[in-house]
Amino acid sequence: MRRDSVLVLATRGLVSALETWKAVLLFLLLNAVLAAAFLHPLASALHTTLDKSPWADRLGASDADLHTFFSAFTRTRPDVLGDLEKWDEAVTGERDERGPSGKTAPLSGFFGTTGLSGSAVAYAALAALLAALFSGGFAGRFGAERDRADLSAFGADAARFAVPSLLFGALSLAGILAAYRWVYAAPGTLYEPDELRYEWEATGLLLLRLGAFLLVAGYLRLVVVYARAAMGQGATNPFAALMSALGFVLRRPARTLAIEIAFGVLGVLPLAAWAFLGPVWNGVKLGDFALILAGQQLVVALRILTRVGHLGAASAYLKRSREPVSPAPAPSLRVAPESSNPRSAEEPAAVPAP
Repeated sequence: MRRDSVLVLATRGLVSALETWKAVLLFLLLNAVLAAAFLHPLASALHTTLDKSPWADRLGASDADLHTFFSAFTRTRPDVLGDLEKWDEAVTGERDERGPSGKTAPLSGFFGTTGLSGSAVAYAALAALLAALFSGGFAGRFGAERDRADLSAFGADAARFAVPSLLFGALSLAGILAAYRWVYAAPGTLYEPDELRYEWEATGLLLLRLGAFLLVAGYLRLVVVYARAAMGQGATNPFAALMSALGFVLRRPARTLAIEIAFGVLGVLPLAAWAFLGPVWNGVKLGDFALILAGQQLVVALRILTRVGHLGAASAYLKRSREPVSPAPAPSLRVAPESSNPRSAEEPAAVPAP
């Protein structure tokens, strides 16, 4: 098997991520703190609504009507979740309202929403900032040959690559937002789904826009990942690292994309498994709640490992491409051994006896 095959690089990336297990656990802890701060207002509002309410007993039943409760909750407490229509517009890339010049693109007013929907934007920004800082530390440890589990060395690398990593993260975010605006949302303003003859036509156009956006966003993220890997392997100029990563990805578009798809699938598998197999707490046994919470953190830890493993695979791929190619060994020539008493060139050959 080739040393730069997708399977080998993905395995090396996951092994490298496991070698930095202390930093992974630290990132998991900080992510849990952010998630707790983000969900605390929702938990408080749910407690206020359900205390001394008939809904408390209904939700504890196995056949609870969650849709009816959600509709009632959003109607009676609209301040908690905020305007969810903005999220629907962002996901579909379509709006119902028309402006003076025609149909406007989504995200107008999206960042000014209140409630949980507005807090989600701030939470995503803080999570992206934390991920960018930690990515610099991971890139530095992957570029080193030893002490990958050392937290002090990880912190030093994170501080050393903080500014370039944040710059790469900002460029990635700006590029993805631009791709969303012009590749996904803008084509949605060119037609009305309700005016199409068949529903599958609207679904097909939506999937086509989504696929094009994911492809462009994927390659933008690939350039940033390989730029961070280049910084971890000794590049001192962020612009040079970015250009080097761009050239590397453009020369190997299929394999780099295949690696990203592989880690994307690995990251989705824990979420899918939890969505179908994860238990629901009945609000009675605290032991069950602790197990559910541990399972959720395990899912998050696996997703973090896949993200870190992708950076590790990129670092291993860069390092492999810079190794000198050893020339093929020359074929050995077999020389017949000389006689101990060689015959001179002038001496005639013996004539056989009649």
